[in-house]
Amino acid sequence: MAAGWMISVGVVKDGKVRYVTHAVAMANQAEAVKASLAASGGEATIVNSELREAHLKGLGLKTGELVAIHDDRNDPLMSRTWRPVRPRDTN
Repeated sequence: MAAGWMISVGVVKDGKVRYVTHAVAMANQAEAVKASLAASGGEATIVNSELREAHLKGLGLKTGELVAIHDDRNDPLMSRTWRPVRPRDTN
């Protein structure tokens, strides 16, 4: 059983189409779609895949929360997470 859903939302703004993908921590697919539409002011959604509890835990989501995991204008996850670059082993 799904613990949440990955949802892509189409947004029309200033005559241009863009999209945002959310991870939504809601087991009910219809509620997850409604939450994504409300959060983005979107026009249409596509349910990409179901997310297991481990996926949501890895994103730090609790039941009822959602987070943008892709936005065609920026990368929300990379912009809020710093990952150190490790040099390759030269041996």
